[in-house]
Amino acid sequence: MALLLLSRTAFKTAIAAMLAFVIAQILHWEYPFYAVIAAIIVMGSTAGSTLTLSVQRLIGTAIGAIGGALIATLFGSNPLSLAGSVFLTVFLSSVWKFNEAAKLSGYISAIVILNYHHSPWLYAWGRALETLLGIGAALLVNKFIFPSRVDDELRRCLAEALVNLEQFYQLVMTGALTGAYDRPTVNALKLTIISSLQKSRELWKEVHQGQAGVPRERQVNETWEFLIYRLWEHILTMEHTILARQNDVFWQRLSPYLTQISQETTIALLALATAVKTHKTHLPLPNLETSLSEATEQVQHLQNAKQMEYPIDELLRFFTFFYTMEEVGRKLQRMAGTLKSG
Repeated sequence: MALLLLSRTAFKTAIAAMLAFVIAQILHWEYPFYAVIAAIIVMGSTAGSTLTLSVQRLIGTAIGAIGGALIATLFGSNPLSLAGSVFLTVFLSSVWKFNEAAKLSGYISAIVILNYHHSPWLYAWGRALETLLGIGAALLVNKFIFPSRVDDELRRCLAEALVNLEQFYQLVMTGALTGAYDRPTVNALKLTIISSLQKSRELWKEVHQGQAGVPRERQVNETWEFLIYRLWEHILTMEHTILARQNDVFWQRLSPYLTQISQETTIALLALATAVKTHKTHLPLPNLETSLSEATEQVQHLQNAKQMEYPIDELLRFFTFFYTMEEVGRKLQRMAGTLKSG
């Protein structure tokens, strides 16, 4: 599925670049490759992301064209005017919070400074029109060729994050129950999870802007963003706890219960990933509740029994791990309960 999405984006980018080039040639524009470049750099995986990038790039083009033409008019074309133009346009774009436009504005201003022949203002206007053509081509292609709804893409991204969290959780539980912990694999998985969370954060911005007109049954529940981040934080806490273990033996008394919770939690994570992706509105998790209740009851029984034979540090580590593990299960139950409203 990931390769299919990547291939679709690549195909749409190629079509947008070709469309921009053909139109620029039909209009007999002098530099059609600027339109091609614009079409390539603004293409996103969804229409919303393309529009967001397009607005930023258009602003960057305007800042760069105006800044470059102004500096060229005042100081001509020389190394100092080039440096001053790039500095001014990049600085202003960043100060005005157009971060995605900053580099493009410097690029456009440099083109104007270095390449204009007669009127820098006419040259800047030509580059702005070519960039606008590229942006228009990207928007048109994204709307009619393999159109991707942002809510569906967000669901896919959240499902991927849940699958990766399940793998991370399994590795942590293996470390807790056996003492064997594959750090290289875990570190690589963490980077993948962080990437998924960053991508979902950008998609959430689009969803928040456009969800008002989406039918209720297709809406993405905004609680999921909080819950998935909390799951990530809880599993990180569990990891930190097992890394601090020092031949703890108290854990062995509850290992069967921890194993049962672990099994039901991994099942729930994968089931939620499927439910989120497929718009499923009902996901009972009775076995997870049973395993959590039985383990909590046993822990409370141990808390009331003699514990002084174990070092206090060992007890603190175990109870931190267990109650964080319980919170993971409760967050999954809560997320399952929100499916019908998401």
